[in-house]
Amino acid sequence: MAMTTAQSSAYQAAVGYTPAASATTIAAMIAVALFLWAAWVVLFRMQSWRQGSTSGDLNDLVWSVVRASGLLLLVFWFIR
Repeated sequence: MAMTTAQSSAYQAAVGYTPAASATTIAAMIAVALFLWAAWVVLFRMQSWRQGSTSGDLNDLVWSVVRASGLLLLVFWFIR
């Protein structure tokens, strides 16, 4: 549902920036949080693999990277 021009101008007068800028800021915060999550997943799996504390092998590490990357691509497709 799109905002009318009156709603858009009232929003901009109240907060000082456009609704599009607000949506971009929210999308950027989501992107940063997802990148941090993906980095945590990859680093945690790599550390577990190096220490040998996991029962998996290198294929499990690669699969974790592929899943995290795929999820990032899917979510970024929806928030673009």
